[in-house]
Amino acid sequence: MGNRIFYAGQQVAIGRTSDQAYQVLKGVQSVSMTTTFNLEQAFQLGQLEIYENIEGVPNIEMTINRLLDGTTLAYVACAGSLANAGDINTASQNEFLVKLGIWDEAAASWVGQGGYTTPTSQVTISGAVMSSVTYTLGVDGQFTEEIGITATDKAWSGDCAALSGWADVIEAADSDFQNNNGTPAAVMGVQRREYFDVTNSTIAPGDIPEGKTRLQSITVSADFGREDLFELGSKGPFAKVATFPLEVTCSIEVLSSGGDFISAAAEGCTAGAGACDVKSNLTARTIDIYTCDGTRINLGSNNKLQSVSYGGGDAGGGNVTTTFDYVTYNSLAVSGSGEYSPA
Repeated sequence: MGNRIFYAGQQVAIGRTSDQAYQVLKGVQSVSMTTTFNLEQAFQLGQLEIYENIEGVPNIEMTINRLLDGTTLAYVACAGSLANAGDINTASQNEFLVKLGIWDEAAASWVGQGGYTTPTSQVTISGAVMSSVTYTLGVDGQFTEEIGITATDKAWSGDCAALSGWADVIEAADSDFQNNNGTPAAVMGVQRREYFDVTNSTIAPGDIPEGKTRLQSITVSADFGREDLFELGSKGPFAKVATFPLEVTCSIEVLSSGGDFISAAAEGCTAGAGACDVKSNLTARTIDIYTCDGTRINLGSNNKLQSVSYGGGDAGGGNVTTTFDYVTYNSLAVSGSGEYSPA
């Protein structure tokens, strides 16, 4: 066994529960995993020491952060299909498998070194569902996708009835896995500020005075939340269901050129003279985001401005920025040009 684990010695794959076919995620920057054993204490009268420390259901949380680069989106893989990823309801319901493989640094047998090799150790998470998703597009650095995963079952190789084998079929057919020469699928490479598709994107027209110019960052987030459903006769939950309605938020920061131009009035800025006229400040907006690698993040046409923040431009020489925060519910469709083909 090696002295450490570093980026070249580990890889993550998403699998289908129906046939245990896996899709290796490319462009992954980090993987973190936390296991919590939920304990409930029982005491009794007449005794200071604990009566029983009752073990509940474990909770496994994994976070995967990856680059947008034209390869398979983690959201699509976790949703189970491109069709599922187009509907937040079906995406939230899909259960999948996750494998994290770890190769031995000391033996130089990690990914791509000397051909395909079996991991020194691996962990399989079963019954996994998505708990959150975040897309971050900014003028600094690369565009990223971050997926939160939750489950109640994980097993390391050779322990606790772990599912056998690494994703052999996928890896044996994956030449860049074997030869250590993987590259982004998008011809322009990893997505950065210059690859934001201004032409096709729709960014809340009518609210942002700068339109689609001077954009500094866009962050889209959805939290699925999860509720464990139990039944008598079983310890573990028979389902981890999403808690609808699902809130989807989008934060858009721009370099301000003249102010936020968002007026607000208690009686509404659009109020008419009649007693029953509509009294509102806001209009539902469309948010549809494209990047040049084919990624599309569509929040639909019912996004409303939740807050607007104006700040910066202090005497120290900074620039004024305005941040527009939008919210919608149960509307998130994600697609990409990367092929989804677990095998």
